[in-house]
Amino acid sequence: MPIHVEGQESDIAKVVLLPGDPQRAEYIAKKFFTSPKLYSQYRCMYGYTGTYKGKAVSVQATGMGSPSLGIVVEELNMLKAKCLIRVGTCGAIKDGVELGDVIVTTAAHSSHDIFAQRFNQACFSASGDFLLATKLYEKSLARNKSVHAGSILTSETFYEETFDLYKKFAEYGTLAVEMEAYGLFGLSAKHGIKAATMLTVSDIVFKQQRAPKPLIQQGVDDMLEIVLDTVVENYDFLTK
Repeated sequence: MPIHVEGQESDIAKVVLLPGDPQRAEYIAKKFFTSPKLYSQYRCMYGYTGTYKGKAVSVQATGMGSPSLGIVVEELNMLKAKCLIRVGTCGAIKDGVELGDVIVTTAAHSSHDIFAQRFNQACFSASGDFLLATKLYEKSLARNKSVHAGSILTSETFYEETFDLYKKFAEYGTLAVEMEAYGLFGLSAKHGIKAATMLTVSDIVFKQQRAPKPLIQQGVDDMLEIVLDTVVENYDFLTK
């Protein structure tokens, strides 16, 4: 049974949004859900379930980094979640990706290859559900959002001594860096869970430039509406 996600199977919707920040989980539930119910607050890793346009949806904080996210994903699998969507922020490393843009992640690289031991040092390619990513991208275009679709880098460290690794990934077309998507995609593949990652650009890494908080908040709100409306429109597919 789950240790950290304290809810029962009946408390969890089949579709779960995964922000890293517990305060963002609480914000999502109270701003977007009808009648949100708190089912877990162990270590302040808040989890809520409510409805959005009549469809049951949960939001569960994961914390920062793949080890923390991995605990949450494994336990949501125990609770029979069918679709997990990471919603968060990232730092752009590719030219042309600007503050406030959104990224639909088609694949994630890993700075430390966290699945290497599982695959006898072979390199595991981590990607989410293609149809869900396509729907998120199409919805973003329909909402006139500045959207990019492509690969991102999941880093296991936040403060880097140099950006040499990031620059090499950028040369190979990688759009941005964050800290959870590779773990999400890998574990979702293991358990047969539909997964996606959608990110708002909060930073331009090489310029050391960070967006003002109101711009980040507006970008996240726009992104969440896109994600939730996509969930509602594809609910039967996502919950099978």
